[in-house]
Amino acid sequence: MAIEFHCSHCGNLVRSAREHAGKFGKCPHCHQAVYIPTPSEEIEPLRLAPVDEQARREAERQAEELRRLARSLHAERAEPPPEPPSASRPEPVSDVRLPSDMETLLTEYLICMAEGNLSQAEELASEIRKDLVRADEYIQRLTMDEILPARLAHIPRALLLGFLKQLHKPE
Repeated sequence: MAIEFHCSHCGNLVRSAREHAGKFGKCPHCHQAVYIPTPSEEIEPLRLAPVDEQARREAERQAEELRRLARSLHAERAEPPPEPPSASRPEPVSDVRLPSDMETLLTEYLICMAEGNLSQAEELASEIRKDLVRADEYIQRLTMDEILPARLAHIPRALLLGFLKQLHKPE
């Protein structure tokens, strides 16, 4: 008895001898290579194991725990939206009050460098250079993280790394 199937390329009915089942052949209509299927009565059905309800519930619990942790981590890392571009920001004044937190200081430095506020960036850099040990700790974390803080996400990573290297140059 012949195997009948439709060509996957042209859709025409193709007949083949049973000995060619499970092999490739050419469609007599379009001459494309087609797979000759094995007749379904020759295929032994797979016997599936019953569903382990306890394992399924445990997998669902673990998936929910992962989602909860991801939401928690995302909420911890969330920062205020980025400030508008420098065109709307007033020019820096010489007596700019510098943030005391090193992470904020470095973030402000990187934003100023990206926006071209070089005089303000240099003031921040001189403040950062006073405690390069703490700065290097944050820089290390920043370069290792796959996801950048929200305020720095719009700056290409290669540019950020270049700005951070400039901090180690002497004034």
